[in-house]
Amino acid sequence: MSDLTEFGCKIGRDEVKSEAQVKDKCPGLFDHKICLDGLPKPGTKYEVKDEKPPCLIYDFGIRAQPQFGATMARDFGCEVHGFDPSPVSTDWWDSDDAKSLRDIPNYHFHPYGAGGTDGVVTLKEYNWGQVSILRYNSWQFDYEGKDEGSNCGTKFRDSKSFNLDVKTLPTIMKELGHEGRTIDVLKVDVEGSEYAFLENILDSTNGCPAFINQITLEWHHFSWDMRYGEGSNPSMNAISTLLHTCGLKLIWRYSEGGWPAPEKIYRELGMHDVRYNLATYLRTTDDEVTESI
Repeated sequence: MSDLTEFGCKIGRDEVKSEAQVKDKCPGLFDHKICLDGLPKPGTKYEVKDEKPPCLIYDFGIRAQPQFGATMARDFGCEVHGFDPSPVSTDWWDSDDAKSLRDIPNYHFHPYGAGGTDGVVTLKEYNWGQVSILRYNSWQFDYEGKDEGSNCGTKFRDSKSFNLDVKTLPTIMKELGHEGRTIDVLKVDVEGSEYAFLENILDSTNGCPAFINQITLEWHHFSWDMRYGEGSNPSMNAISTLLHTCGLKLIWRYSEGGWPAPEKIYRELGMHDVRYNLATYLRTTDDEVTESI
């Protein structure tokens, strides 16, 4: 298993300009771990003349931090497609910060996102300049610093809306001419849209996307009750079970139960104990027991 730090976290790469930044910046830029078995050896170079690159990577949700896909393109010679409709991503792609990636022939950026349907969806302003399906209530209770029972304990919170293009995986593969090809790694980090996106993938493939060898993703905004031992989340469990049945077995997770979101806004929305977690699923043919989500 590798989070690609040993390949992509180097002085001179993207945001890394010193040894201090190697320690400070890289841990937040390389979060997803993948299995390198079956992928080209590190150092493999992409040749423009090759009709079929040695591997195909789809990277959904990159913000202005494309290190995962960039490393797969630079160090493994893969054909990489990055997807993100958020303004912070489209602005980044047009800026000087992305020039080195724009010069790589096997890295491609697409200004649309992962969706359960094709079309335009309304996404809300989220943290770190991202967009999300999560919608905050306009009026929220806030009694901090006020007497209990005060009718002044409400505040108005308006989050900016964006009408953005999203597409399903079958549509994307058809438009890019990738039907019949294998996706070696599908990375999904899309701030809550992963459920609809994965459900569409499963629905469109009769429950088994046999053309995907590995999925690494971040689960967002899920609830978890650890008081009863090995907890679970219904939405995650259903999708994970279907992936497991298809041969995509859970081989890694960031932590048992994920990590809780500390933001006060979730409690105000009645979303108690909101959590996140990272997980990777690998296509296998053996009977090894997988970890619990």
